Amino acid sequence: MGFRGGDTPNRRPSSATYLAAASLFVLVSALVTGCTFSGSPSGAASSPTASGSTASGSDPTVDGQFDIPDFYTPPSPLPAGKHGDIISSMEINAPAGARAWKILYLSELHDGTMVAASGIVVAPNGPAPDGGRKVVAWAHGTEGGGRNCAPSLPTNPAIDLNDYFTYDSPFQQDVGVPALTDMLNAGYVVVATDYQGLGTPGVQQYTVLDSEANNVWDSVKAAQQLKDTGAGDDMVVLGWSQGGGASVWMGQNTSYGAPLKLLGTAALAPAADNGPQFAGQVAPGPENSVSVAHAAALQLNVYRGLLAAYPELTASEVVTPAGEEALAGAGIECVNHLAYVLSSNLTTPFSTLIQPTTPADWQQRLNENTPGYVAPTAPVLVMQGTADTVVNPNGTTQYYQRACGFGQPVEYTIYEGATHQTIPADAKGEYLGWIADRFAGTAAPTTCAPAGSTQTPPAPVPTPSPIPVPGAATPTPTP
Repeated sequence: MGFRGGDTPNRRPSSATYLAAASLFVLVSALVTGCTFSGSPSGAASSPTASGSTASGSDPTVDGQFDIPDFYTPPSPLPAGKHGDIISSMEINAPAGARAWKILYLSELHDGTMVAASGIVVAPNGPAPDGGRKVVAWAHGTEGGGRNCAPSLPTNPAIDLNDYFTYDSPFQQDVGVPALTDMLNAGYVVVATDYQGLGTPGVQQYTVLDSEANNVWDSVKAAQQLKDTGAGDDMVVLGWSQGGGASVWMGQNTSYGAPLKLLGTAALAPAADNGPQFAGQVAPGPENSVSVAHAAALQLNVYRGLLAAYPELTASEVVTPAGEEALAGAGIECVNHLAYVLSSNLTTPFSTLIQPTTPADWQQRLNENTPGYVAPTAPVLVMQGTADTVVNPNGTTQYYQRACGFGQPVEYTIYEGATHQTIPADAKGEYLGWIADRFAGTAAPTTCAPAGSTQTPPAPVPTPSPIPVPGAATPTPTP
């Protein structure tokens, strides 16, 4: 296991009363609130459905201050075809030396239901090499439940990842793909799905890993149908948070993506331990002053995604009557919008909104959507920050221990001081080199113990002390 230094952010730990809630849930997030799209994206549409005009805004799944372009509404019924088939495409602005498109394509949910999903494709200019260009599929982190939370919605989304939590961000979300221009300069095609239910109609099956993974697989197949990309079958997936969970899940079963060849899966702070988290089997990790509201917003999104995927589940088993109202809000608000609503209105969002225990039927579905219980079929790279208050580093360690149990190459690097938001930049050099090595056919490194040995996990990342209360004695640091 690697251990790297990084910039230590200025953090304040949150109240000790959150420890029990944190042990139930510290999940995923790309930490997004909404979209700044207004008006038509640039570029010409390839079909009448890609007109670029805006919808009425009356759709109850759309935050009222943002409209959804007609491009994102597929024909009804959906056109006949295979998963991965393009429904429509629209060329948009691209980095120098490249071309980019918004795409609408067919995909499947976990139960085989055909749906439409949207995303972007970016490819270098010029002829592709023999065998086609290598492909990197980007699987983004949590955006939220509203259609307007799709990361491709801004007019020019084909950019290097723009950190929402900076003073110079013009967006209300993390727009773009980390290291996009580096990957284009390396000759790769880059494709980024929104996942179904973001941009397109329907309820996003959030953290339902077969549904999310299918959307990623099919985004690559859709990219291949744009002849100007020159996309081949060799691919690597890079995922962050929600997308990190989807990416390592893809490495466990590649049959859906055939004939695509998954050469590796790289995961930044992956949401890969939901079953144990909800069962209270993980030591609490780092916290900050917004952890309670943000974790509650994420948990509501998990419940909403599972309710959409598994009709036998009922909301009243996991949320209170007040929580059912908040659950409806999760369907129209992006995750930080929802978290701000919770923090502004509730002192104790978990006890107010969430039932105290996870019922067995819900726990079973959570367990079924937890990676690491099946052998990976492709090399795995996991990168985790010690100061992550969104994905619990101790849960990531548990995934790593499970994945190491099959004798396959799994590399785990811990970045000292890296947060959930900084890990894509902090780990950039590592995942770019690792991806290049996978495409070059280099043997994959591993930090797992040799076969037959006991895997020794790193020490748990401790929960910081509670926030000091003005006038109170200084609390004793948590050991």
